[in-house]
Amino acid sequence: MEKVLLLGSSGFLGTEVLKFISEKEYNIDAVDLNTSNIIKNNIHHHKMDITTFINMKNHNLSEYNFIIDTATVLPFKNNKKKLMDRNIFSVQEITKSKFDENVFFIYVSSSGTYGIPEETPIRPSTNQAPLDLYGDSKLAAEKLLLNNKNLNNLSIVRPKAILGESRGGIFEIFFKLIKKGIPIPLPNNGNQIMQFVDVVDVARFVEHIMEKKITGIWPAAAPNPIKLNDYLNNLEIKFNKKIKRINIHPKLFLFFGYILVNLRLINFTKWHFGGYAYDSYFDDDWTLNDFKYEHDSYETLLRTANFWINKN
Repeated sequence: MEKVLLLGSSGFLGTEVLKFISEKEYNIDAVDLNTSNIIKNNIHHHKMDITTFINMKNHNLSEYNFIIDTATVLPFKNNKKKLMDRNIFSVQEITKSKFDENVFFIYVSSSGTYGIPEETPIRPSTNQAPLDLYGDSKLAAEKLLLNNKNLNNLSIVRPKAILGESRGGIFEIFFKLIKKGIPIPLPNNGNQIMQFVDVVDVARFVEHIMEKKITGIWPAAAPNPIKLNDYLNNLEIKFNKKIKRINIHPKLFLFFGYILVNLRLINFTKWHFGGYAYDSYFDDDWTLNDFKYEHDSYETLLRTANFWINKN
């Protein structure tokens, strides 16, 4: 039985990945600081941080056929040290370890490494220019792995904004405003094209890459992204509810957003505001031809909106 090391196994994405791979014939070591509620005979939980686990293994990870790193710390109200420890230093410890020469490594990064994209659609050649420490840390971790000569089979996944019932990102605020009939701020008159991806689809994407052993750098992004106004128009029809909107200049939107972030008055980052104010979507040609998303970009937003708008 092949052995898998899953890092961040109790997180938003890690939980979904664990559900999928535990259905297969794998022996899984699941590492996370938090307790998981997924209990199966082929899962061995290790409630500890990644660095402690690697030290416990004496930096010898050669027993694993697959290593999947979904662990991350979002910089909402976490201090810089905690973010750096999880997003960079733990990856440094991984790269110092001994691997089986055929190990397949999957690292889940972020589309936040592009900041406000210098071009759209985002292509493999598009420059990465993060807006905040979170994006910086993800980009630094990518470079550590790409420069490791012992990792011959590496796949990096850069998801677009991941949505799900338990997390709506910056749209949690807007869903609450919609529910209460309060106007939502709309930079660029809502003409920016936005792209999302369902957390279950990202987990399926990771499992697909694992099963097929597909190397390279890949976006995880639902098809058919549309303008923000079109999303809102569709939600109006779906919920039979008028969505009030206030146009705001994107630079002014970013200015006030950055103030809220710097004062730690809101659980979002500069990238959330930058990504909301401008076009941000991946090139249709940069995709895995043999993978099919279950939900397109609007369906992804709708599934999350259903949860938050109908939530008591």
